[in-house]
Amino acid sequence: MNLLVDIGNSRLKWAVETDGRIEVVEALDYRQPRFFSILRERWLAIEPPKKLAIASVSSKQLLTDIMDLRHSLWPELALVLPKSADYAHGVKNSYVEPEKLGVDRWLGLIAAHRHYPGDVCVVDCGTAITLDAMRADGTHLGGLICPGLITMQKALASNTADLTFNARVYRTEPANSTDAAIANGVLMAALGMVEHSVRQFSSSYRLLLTGGDANTLALSLSRPCVVDEKLVLKGLSVFCEGDRLA
Repeated sequence: MNLLVDIGNSRLKWAVETDGRIEVVEALDYRQPRFFSILRERWLAIEPPKKLAIASVSSKQLLTDIMDLRHSLWPELALVLPKSADYAHGVKNSYVEPEKLGVDRWLGLIAAHRHYPGDVCVVDCGTAITLDAMRADGTHLGGLICPGLITMQKALASNTADLTFNARVYRTEPANSTDAAIANGVLMAALGMVEHSVRQFSSSYRLLLTGGDANTLALSLSRPCVVDEKLVLKGLSVFCEGDRLA
């Protein structure tokens, strides 16, 4: 059994992988006061894993704290820390400085190449929305980044007088209240970025969504898409197959 950990900008998602099957156990907000005590309790309750694979786009301090927790629980546990590179597992990174591609995006591309053969656009819908295009041969064509749905709403609320942040979801139609108008306007902006970008490629490109807001976008897209909430974890699983241990 392997332990897979995906640390985003606000949450830590962890899963166990057994015989190639990935089961997402929990997603925790790591800003909560009891985060580490809760995580420690959860990990004490599972059988000792063979490997721990971590992807993090959060602070170095949080990663260090997670590593310390791992050492206190399983001192001899093999550690897998994937890093973005020029090439790995059939995927060619297009970045001029390959190491600067977010590791979550890199893992998403690697998982897409493994599990979704063909041309693909990978959209990760979280604190930021990222889009990466990749040909069937694993050639990364580049990507885009824009603020995520909640990020856009919070930015508008914090920079405009008399507006407050409201996380409620509304029907996607012209709104008759300010809160609904903001929520729907933000959603339409995100949809516009995704659909305009995908139109630049041929119809052969499959649209693949992941991240916390993937289902929200998927419901309003005008073209077919696949939602895979385990995509980054599947990328971690690919790295567990090799010998990239720290």
